[in-house]
Amino acid sequence: MTERTNTAASLPPNAPAGRSPAESRRAGRAAFIGTLLEYYDFSLYASAASVVFASVFFSGSSAFLGTLQAVATFAVGFLVRPIGGVILGSLGDRLGRKKILVFTMLLMGGATLLVGLLPSYAQIGWVAPLLLVLLRVLQGIGASGEYGGAALVAVEFAPDKKRGLLGSLPGMGAALGGVLGSLSLLLVSAVMSQESFLSWGWRIPFLFSVVILAYGLWLRRTLPETPAFENAQKTEKLTKTPIRDVIRQQPRALIAVLVMTIGQTGIGYFYIVFMGTFGTNQLGFGGTEVLVGLIAAQLTNAILIPLFGTLSDRVGRQPVIIFGFLYSAVFAWAGMAMLSGMDTPPLMFWLVMAMGNGIGVAAIFGPMGAYVIELFRTQHAYTGLGLGREGGNAIGAAVVPVIAVALAFDDTTVWLSFLICVVSLLGFAGTVLAGRRKASEPEVVEAKAPVSA
Repeated sequence: MTERTNTAASLPPNAPAGRSPAESRRAGRAAFIGTLLEYYDFSLYASAASVVFASVFFSGSSAFLGTLQAVATFAVGFLVRPIGGVILGSLGDRLGRKKILVFTMLLMGGATLLVGLLPSYAQIGWVAPLLLVLLRVLQGIGASGEYGGAALVAVEFAPDKKRGLLGSLPGMGAALGGVLGSLSLLLVSAVMSQESFLSWGWRIPFLFSVVILAYGLWLRRTLPETPAFENAQKTEKLTKTPIRDVIRQQPRALIAVLVMTIGQTGIGYFYIVFMGTFGTNQLGFGGTEVLVGLIAAQLTNAILIPLFGTLSDRVGRQPVIIFGFLYSAVFAWAGMAMLSGMDTPPLMFWLVMAMGNGIGVAAIFGPMGAYVIELFRTQHAYTGLGLGREGGNAIGAAVVPVIAVALAFDDTTVWLSFLICVVSLLGFAGTVLAGRRKASEPEVVEAKAPVSA
């Protein structure tokens, strides 16, 4: 059985010490920039799906159908992530973290750039939404190996007492990337007419992603392989079958991470994907007011993530994550009640977004990078993250916003509150199931033959 504790999570057995402080900082920056690009792309797409894509790529549909189609294309990127996560995670455990992270950054950045060049429905008809979905699939495959690999690089280079803090940097990069994605769309929409914005202005932030891509590639290409992976190579602990090994040796950790991720991403994307359409369709806000709400949600999240990550180094990962899930379950009722009255002011909407995504999701996401890595053995940690997190992403981030859209076209917010409460309690149950690895649990593999890079 897996031991549970309320103390700070101990290191996995046989985990090698990190390298120099300078290399730890460089690894942290490389992890941060990669997830910043990933979530800049994802948040930009989510924001555009809320305020642009329904009219640009799905013109002629009703308000409900156009919104559903736009959000569904966002969901497609998550539905392919489990497949990409398994494949890229397995390669990362066999060939090394660095090579896969360079590939994921190229794929994510290239797909986002092409979205910015994509013709509209008015120009090429049904081919436009088809190409949009294909590019979204490429984004999803690239993203599937990004967060897990970035978290591994940050944690495997981290000093013992800063694993929670440095493991939170990919989460912070994700939140700030989300801020930049929404903010860039807001700035462009604010400086030009609505007609120009919908015609071509929305493309500018997508094209700007090439700047982040170039810097991130430079950082990652010059970063050495992680100490943990190099140690596994030297001691012949790499395995040729990481997928089979993680399923057979650590099924409980896999299930726990999958359930926790459903909770975390379900709550997070409820706020940063669904709530944008809710603000537009149900509350009657304009695009600027909705984008300010998205920025408030993600900026608060970005500020609090490293604080919760640091707290987990002191009191333990599990208590902090449990607090985040229970807080989210309670706030689901209070927050939606604040938006259920007539003529809800934009300030109230912004406050709910900041408190829902900022506090609840940050408390979950901050410690999670280090927590889930410490659950898995080094030789199949990347694969475990790919299977567990991306499977959870496909359900939480893709399904929850689509269900919420259907529930929103009712006369009450009760069902929306109930949905988030259930998702939060599911994540809580996964965290309790996970516990942590025993300090005495060995790093074993069935096949000791080394795998060459």
